[in-house]
Amino acid sequence: MDRFDPASGPEVPEADRAEQETPVVEQDDAETTAEASPGSLEVNDADAAEQARVVPDDDEYPHG
Repeated sequence: MDRFDPASGPEVPEADRAEQETPVVEQDDAETTAEASPGSLEVNDADAAEQARVVPDDDEYPHG
């Protein structure tokens, strides 16, 4: 018995089917970080500095 594939049904628009069948292309990490650097975005400098700050983990906080 063949497996049912809802994406191959007649009610699925051709554009949606083509998008679902398109393979994922992974981007290089250098490209991703270059696009997301705080200097390239329209972000307040104080907000960018606050978001980049590392918050230490609290050992006494109950996890899970």
